[in-house]
Amino acid sequence: MMEVATGVSLSARNLTRKFGNFTAVDQVNMEIGEGELRAVIGPNGAGKTTLFNLMTGHLRPSSGEVWLGSRLISGKHPHELVHYGVARAFQTTNIFPSMTVHQNVVTALLGVSRGTLRFWGVPSQKIQQTADEVLDLVGIYPHKDRKAGILAHGDQRALDLAIALAPSPKVLMLDEPTAGMSPYETHQTVELLRKIWRELKITILLSEHDMEVVFGLAQNITVLVGGRVLAEGDPASVRSNPEVISAYLGRAED
Repeated sequence: MMEVATGVSLSARNLTRKFGNFTAVDQVNMEIGEGELRAVIGPNGAGKTTLFNLMTGHLRPSSGEVWLGSRLISGKHPHELVHYGVARAFQTTNIFPSMTVHQNVVTALLGVSRGTLRFWGVPSQKIQQTADEVLDLVGIYPHKDRKAGILAHGDQRALDLAIALAPSPKVLMLDEPTAGMSPYETHQTVELLRKIWRELKITILLSEHDMEVVFGLAQNITVLVGGRVLAEGDPASVRSNPEVISAYLGRAED
């Protein structure tokens, strides 16, 4: 059966990343509680993607630290963080279009398996069952035998999410999970993320430009502007913060 891994805290401490003379992330401090659903928002160029890259091992910090619970993970490689319980789904869907939906998830499970399975061998019954359970969780089990490349955009994003969830992560990081979606697909994705968070009780950190999604889904919100934390708090306090309105939300949120 699919393992259920409850969430763990994730924190950035004085996290900084410079590219030459440009500081993309500047002394960011952020504490995400165990099992929390947190959103990071901000204008283009605010440093959101760089922050995610630092927290998932795709970039090394110029200074500062990233902690997963009591474990220092700064500078660890992405494949190491998967084994520690950190998963990430990117804004651009990352699937194998010529494989079936089921094969995509099985491949993800084989990739992180610490057993003696050979990558191109026959997957164990446990792995195949886990793949089925993850596909059922994200609502695309009926498409399991279809080629991933012919799925609708929303279903491809759900498959991408299934691939990230397959190793039973403790922290799930999502880059723009509703990017390019229709209003209907966006609604379905929000409900799916809410379901995953409630049922798996994992920690979720997402970046998102759709403020309706952010304010309807996140428990707490961190606002980045110019690589720095401008504000942080629950949706109501962030929505009404004059600095946030001025720097990002604008008059529509007055």
